[in-house]
Amino acid sequence: MTSKVRTVLGDMDPSSMTGTLPHEHIFGDCDMYWYPGEDPRANPDRQATPTVDNLWHWMENPVANRGNLHLSDEQDAIHELSVLPDLGVNTVVNLSPIDMGRNVTGLQAASRATNVNIVAGSSYYVAASLSDEVKSQAQDAITERIVDDITVGMDGTDVRAGIVGEVGLSWPLEPEEERVLAASVAAHLETGAALTIHNPYYVPGIDALRDIAGRIEKLGADMTRVVMGHCDGFARDPQFLDVVPDLGCLVELDMFAYPSGYEPEADFTYPSDETRVNAILGMVEAGLAHRLLISHDVMFKTTLQKFGGHGYGYIHRMILPWLSRKGVSDDAIEQITVRNARELLPLRPARATN
Repeated sequence: MTSKVRTVLGDMDPSSMTGTLPHEHIFGDCDMYWYPGEDPRANPDRQATPTVDNLWHWMENPVANRGNLHLSDEQDAIHELSVLPDLGVNTVVNLSPIDMGRNVTGLQAASRATNVNIVAGSSYYVAASLSDEVKSQAQDAITERIVDDITVGMDGTDVRAGIVGEVGLSWPLEPEEERVLAASVAAHLETGAALTIHNPYYVPGIDALRDIAGRIEKLGADMTRVVMGHCDGFARDPQFLDVVPDLGCLVELDMFAYPSGYEPEADFTYPSDETRVNAILGMVEAGLAHRLLISHDVMFKTTLQKFGGHGYGYIHRMILPWLSRKGVSDDAIEQITVRNARELLPLRPARATN
């Protein structure tokens, strides 16, 4: 029997997938990132939206404006997703974790209204986002919650998740994150769902990427079904192309069109889209197109088209033509944007943990 992709509207055959965005947030609550710092314009209102007069500030310092960290409007979600079918995209992976505003019934409504397949994720985010209850839970209980999300339904509904993640990791890993990671790998093995990781993108060099992938492999994960997200910063390292083949997993460049060049809290400068495009060129030339996924990680209001952002269509409007002009073949582009997700997302026969 053909393995199926589990969406919020039910299981589907992977052959029906066209373009896929493997790392997005349709609904989400990232309140733990609110960081007013010393910014006198910081806005603590969770319900606020940007205006013409202050949009520049929301773009310049996204985490100082608390309302920017909340995506909750169903009509906005429908409006933003509706551009995708005409661009050849019919599947989006929503990676908002448990307890972070994933709004599973809203995902269903958005999918029905737009004819875009939505695969929902299940796991927990970085330690700073975890409730005291989750921080004290045993590993087996965390695994059980993720497995139930995939096999029974999320948040008291019959809407099922289809991927484990995004699993939030800091650097160095917090003890709670190590436990969630182990529980997530166990759920990945028990359900046959793929596993996707929120890497600490702000860490310089390549060692953190190596370390985390090694931990996941030691936990017994099927590395061909593992996605190392937020590799944009790591891709700047001269060793990146040498390291990728040894990881055994997929790597993801998923911050295209990010709204801020500099993140003060982490003292991190985001790579440019040119850097990402050059990393893609390098991977294609090295014969690694089958190991690559690309996405936007839409998570702020200011990343939505409604509020002046590029939305979910930017890669297909701008980046893919750019790659074509740089000499990337149609076949390689299809590998990255279509076939890799078709191979990754179907639930495979479950196998026992180590």
